[in-house]
Amino acid sequence: MREDLETVIEYMGHRYKTFDPFIIAEKLNIQVDWRPFGAHPAGQTRHYPTIGGGKAPMILLNERIRNTPERYFAMAHELGHVLEHEGLDGYYDFDRRNRSKVEVEADSFAAHLLTNFFVEEYDRAADNYQELVWTYGFPKLSDY
Repeated sequence: MREDLETVIEYMGHRYKTFDPFIIAEKLNIQVDWRPFGAHPAGQTRHYPTIGGGKAPMILLNERIRNTPERYFAMAHELGHVLEHEGLDGYYDFDRRNRSKVEVEADSFAAHLLTNFFVEEYDRAADNYQELVWTYGFPKLSDY
């Protein structure tokens, strides 16, 4: 993990008093919307023009993951794109093959953020990786 990413995530947790990606997005005024994408993608990041001439990010999540643990990993992944890859429009899917550098970076952001969120929620570290899969929809190791 890059030290600067770890510092950014620790700062966000301190500033917003949580590592919950949905609450962080809300506090950053990032609009989150649920869409019926079908089977794919799990999430998408879009940027829309603002009145001032800039661009505002919007995270779109697949309606099919709304009530599943996967919503956390998809949300954290897309939040990673917004914070680390300014202006990038893209989507998150659970297919782990042929991952680009920016997708790996967004996965790393999501994993670190949600590992901290687990400690926040349960006051302990996860016992193993599988617990993170069950709790927050981390990709299964067999998917890599």
